[in-house]
Amino acid sequence: MLIEWIKINGFRNFDNETINLANQTLIIGANDVGKTNLIYALRILFDRSLSEKDLELYDSDYNVITKAQNMEITVKITEIQEDCLISTFKGDLQSGVVYIQYKNSKSGEYTILAGHSEETLEVKQSRFYIKRLNMECVNTTRNLTSLMKRERNQILNDSKLSLAEKLMEADEKSIGEMKVDLNTMNSKIDNLNYIKKSLENVNAELGDLAIHNKSQILSFKNANSDIVQMLDNLELTYASDNETLTLGGEGRNNQIFIATWVAKQKNRRTLEKVTFFAIEEPEAHLHPHQQRKLSNYLLKNFAEQVFITTHSPHIASEFRPDKIVKLYQKHKLTKVARGGCSEAIKLDFDDFGYRLDAITSDVFFVNAVLLVEGPSEKLFYTALSQKLNIDLDYLNVSIISVNGIGFKPYVKICLALDIPFVLRTDNDIFNKSHKVSPSVSIELSYQAGISRVMGIYEELLERGNEALLEYWKLNQKDNEWLEKVSIPEKAKLLSEYITKAIEKDNIYLSMKDLENDLVESKLYSFLKKFYNTTTKKSTVKKMQKAKAENMLSFLKSNINNLEVLKGDKIAEPLEQIKILAERVVLNNG
Repeated sequence: MLIEWIKINGFRNFDNETINLANQTLIIGANDVGKTNLIYALRILFDRSLSEKDLELYDSDYNVITKAQNMEITVKITEIQEDCLISTFKGDLQSGVVYIQYKNSKSGEYTILAGHSEETLEVKQSRFYIKRLNMECVNTTRNLTSLMKRERNQILNDSKLSLAEKLMEADEKSIGEMKVDLNTMNSKIDNLNYIKKSLENVNAELGDLAIHNKSQILSFKNANSDIVQMLDNLELTYASDNETLTLGGEGRNNQIFIATWVAKQKNRRTLEKVTFFAIEEPEAHLHPHQQRKLSNYLLKNFAEQVFITTHSPHIASEFRPDKIVKLYQKHKLTKVARGGCSEAIKLDFDDFGYRLDAITSDVFFVNAVLLVEGPSEKLFYTALSQKLNIDLDYLNVSIISVNGIGFKPYVKICLALDIPFVLRTDNDIFNKSHKVSPSVSIELSYQAGISRVMGIYEELLERGNEALLEYWKLNQKDNEWLEKVSIPEKAKLLSEYITKAIEKDNIYLSMKDLENDLVESKLYSFLKKFYNTTTKKSTVKKMQKAKAENMLSFLKSNINNLEVLKGDKIAEPLEQIKILAERVVLNNG
C-alpha cells in the first residue's frame, strides 16, 4: 500500500495544493511553513487517537487568507494488495486504487467519502477503515519523559501478550518466587535498627494525643512491597561498565524513546491491519553525526510508508532528492516545490549522484543562496557582508562554493526547489584547439565566463530568454579569436551585451576574476600595502598564489577597510541576494 498523493484544499495555510509522496518521504521547509499541518491533514484521515470531536475542527482551521468556507483533504492510495484492506474497501477499490476524502464546511459537519476515483467518491460512515488502516505519529511537542513511560508500558504489554503459553507459565512461576524473595527482603529491612528506632518518639507522642492512637503504630512502608506494583513501575535506565546511570540528557532520551517506539511498532506488525508512520523532527538534541545515523536507522527500520519532517541538513543528506517534499510560502500560502516527490526532481539532482552531502543539502533550508566559484570568493563575500551590514544568518542566506566552475548542478537544485539564487563567476580567458582541417589545428582564445553562463542558459534557463539565446547563436563566433591576439572589439561588445542581459537573472560576471576585480576597486591601496607590491599585475600575481590562504590573511588584517567597497560593482551580488531574501519574506508576509 502506498499513499501516492495528498490534496489539501482550504485547510490552515494550504489553499489548493497536491503533494506527491513516496514510500519514505522527507518534508522540509522553514519554521511555520506548514510541515506539521501537512502531517495533521494525514492524521485527520488516519490517526485513531483523534476523536470524533477532534475531527470537527475549528473555524481557525480554515484558510484565513482565502477566507475559505470549505475544506477538503483527499488522498490517493495505490498498490493495495493487503487482504485486510481489500475486504475493508470492497467496491470502493479498483485495480488496487482507492481515494479517501475528508470534507467539511463552517456551516456543516464533516463527512468521509471513498471511491475508486475522485468522480466516484461516496459518503461513508465516518472513518470506517480506521481499524484496518491507520497512522502512528510522533509529534514535535513530545514530552520525552512521559512518552518513554507510556511507550515502556506499551512495549511491555505487547511483549507479554505475544508470549507463548509455556513462557507465560514460566514467568508466573518466576513472579511467585520473586514475591517470596521480596517479602524476605522487606522483613530484613523492617528489622534494621535505625528504621525501628526512627519512629519510637513519634509513636509515643501520638499515643499521648488520643487514646485511639494507642493501638495504631506508625511505620515506614517499603514502596516495593507489592511485586505486581514493582513490576508495573519499572524504569528505563542504561548501563555503562555494569553501573546503572540516570537518564537525563535530552539527546540520549530522544534516542531511547525512538528506539523504544520503533521496537513497539515491530512487535505490533500484523496481517490484520496496515499502519504507516510520521515522525516530526527526530533530530532533537542530537549532534550532526547522530542525526545522520538516526535518519539512516529510521529508513532501514520501516518497510511501511513513513513521513519525516526536519530542519536538519544532516537528516536531509540521507534522502534521495525524489523523496523530498520542499514546502515554502508565497503570499502567506503554503506551496510545494515541483509538486513534491517526483522523478523529475531526481533527474535534476543526478549530477550529485545518489545522495547529497550535508553542504549541498543546506541549500534546502535557505531563503536564497549565493553561488561562487571557490573558497576565496566565499571568504571574501562573507567578510564583505559583515562590513556592509548584510546579516546573512538573519536573512537565512548561504554562500556556497561550487569548488570550481560546475555551477549547473547547483542551479538545478535551486530551480527544482524554487530557491532564489545569485551566481557570480569569473570571465577569464581560456584557450582551446580548433581543427580547421583533418591535419591542421589552430589555437583560439575565448572568454570562458561568457561560454559558461550561456551554457547554463541553453540547458537550464531557456524559458523566457529566447531573445538572448538567439543573440548568442548569431554572435557566438565573436567570442573566439586567435591566441596571443588582443581581445577583439566584437568580443568586448559581446561580453558587455551578455553581462548586462544576465544580471536581470541575478548572474554576475567579473571583468576577469576576483583578484583583478579587487585591484581595480577602491581596495587596491590596501592590497598593495598588504602584499608589498608596486603594480596591479604584481599584486594580482601574489593574490593568486595560495588564493584562499592569502585571502584569509588579508581579511584578518583589513576587515574594516572593506567598507570602501560599498556601492562598488563587486558588492552587487551581495546587495542582490539581500533583496531576494527579503522578497521571499515579503511574499510570505
